[in-house]
Amino acid sequence: MGRWRRRAVVVLLGLACGGLLLASTTQPWVVASLPAGPGGTGSNLPVAGSTATAVVPALGLVALAGAAALSTLRGVGRALAAASLVLVGLGAAASVAALVVDPGTAARAAARAATGVPEVDGARVTTWPLLALLPTAGVLLAGVVALVPGRSWATSARFEAPREGRSAAAPRPVRPAAPSRAGLWDDLSQGVDPTLDGPAAGPADRPADRPADRPAEVPTDAERRRPAE
Repeated sequence: MGRWRRRAVVVLLGLACGGLLLASTTQPWVVASLPAGPGGTGSNLPVAGSTATAVVPALGLVALAGAAALSTLRGVGRALAAASLVLVGLGAAASVAALVVDPGTAARAAARAATGVPEVDGARVTTWPLLALLPTAGVLLAGVVALVPGRSWATSARFEAPREGRSAAAPRPVRPAAPSRAGLWDDLSQGVDPTLDGPAAGPADRPADRPADRPAEVPTDAERRRPAE
């Protein structure tokens, strides 16, 4: 698996687990048993995770921001983003553990907000805090992987300075200048065809059986009257 693919997997893992951790806090984490009323029957009061522990939703938002920062930051910035994911995982796990050990505190606070009396007959924890530990572990894993093996990740070329020795731009080919009219006449007088890439074939290059391009000379009248020797 290439570096960019590993980096994308870690970023997606952090984003997915951070979103799941945040979404889990909308579910009831604690159920408080309220005292019996005048009718002699009590009622149950569900307490959402965001009410039972306000730290976990905030940590979920931090996890989303830290995972998104891993895709753009480099160097110290990436290390800080990875460290924030590790701290989010540890802090969320500690908050869930504290709620499981003592759900009564959250139940009494919810009863006071609902009835004005901070009294409950009992409180129990639902399965949602335990399920929230799964995305918590995912956020922690993403932070550890980004903090240790992520040092060798390649960065995008958009955020890198140009390397030394890299050629700036290839030189544009220079078009030859068009020959002048006088140059064309000179080429014709030397037996060069200007419409061809190279000079025309000269007498040395012409086959022996090919007649000369120039017509034979016509004898003058004096030469005609000269008696044959």
